[in-house]
Formats: sequence, structure tokens, C-alpha cells
Amino acid sequence: MSLKIVQTINKLSPSVSSASTTSGISLKTGYIRVSTGTTGAYVAIGTDPVATTNSFHIPPNSTEIIKETPIRQRLSGIATGSSTVITFPDGSGNYFSVGDYVTIEGASPTGINTVHMPVTAVTSTTATVAYASQSVTGVSVNGSTSLVKSLKVSAIGAGAGCDVSIAEVQIVSQA
Repeated sequence: MSLKIVQTINKLSPSVSSASTTSGISLKTGYIRVSTGTTGAYVAIGTDPVATTNSFHIPPNSTEIIKETPIRQRLSGIATGSSTVITFPDGSGNYFSVGDYVTIEGASPTGINTVHMPVTAVTSTTATVAYASQSVTGVSVNGSTSLVKSLKVSAIGAGAGCDVSIAEVQIVSQA
């Protein structure tokens, strides 16, 4: 199986007693490649995961590809306030659910673009994000402004000296 790296995420170096977690990752393909060095790791993936010794185990010098579901939807508007209301174009529907974590990309000004915020309410044409944006003015969207599902990866070492490398990949045969 041939892979193309879509985005590289910072390496985690968790200890045996304390999990490390990435920042929010805006999904592009949904294929998360997790590799360990000479020490194995326990890995959890989700909205705000904390890996434990009961999490998915990846043995030393191994690689696993974990499939998540990417969602990326174009926006037609953003309303600022104590929370931020995202509007989708007419007829496009809404693929997000309450509890999803999302990132706003490509809006103007840059202060409205968020990273890994929870969706708190949805309708068929909107998603409300827990982002207090009332201080952001002059908000505009363009053809590339999107709301993107995001997640985090957490790892805890199975032994001392653990390193976990993370990348989002595309399987070349699916390109």
C-alpha cells in the first residue's frame, strides 16, 4: 500500500505516567497514521482524548492507520456573538452534529478562524460553535471558507523513551 503524506502533526513524546495530546487536527482524508519508535504506546483519538493503558496499543517499531470520518463544508455566512453561528449554502444540508469539534478555515479577518471548537447546536442550515466572537468585526466568507471536522490524538508510553509520530495520509490507490 502506497501512502501520500497530506499533513504532518507534531511528534508526541509521552511518559509512562502522563499522556501527551496533539493540538486540533483539521481532517482532510481521515486516515491518521500513527507510528512508534523503540517503545510502544497506547493511543486514543477523539474530540478531547486522554490515552490510558486501556487505550489502543501500538507495539514498538509499528505503524497503524486509523480511519476517521472527515467532514468539510463550505460556508455562506458567519454571525458573531457570545457564540458563533455558521450558515451553510441553501440546499447543501448540515453534516455536523452537536458534540463534533470543528475548525473554521479561510474566513476574513483571520481572527474569526478557529481551531478545534465544539459544536453546541445544529439546524438543517446552521451550526453553532462555542466561540465567543463578538469582538471580531468585518467578518466575510469566500468560496474557500469552510467548516472542518477536527480531532486530537493522545498517547501514553508503554515504557520509557516513547516517541509517537503522527501524520494524516492518503492511500495512493484512492487518489
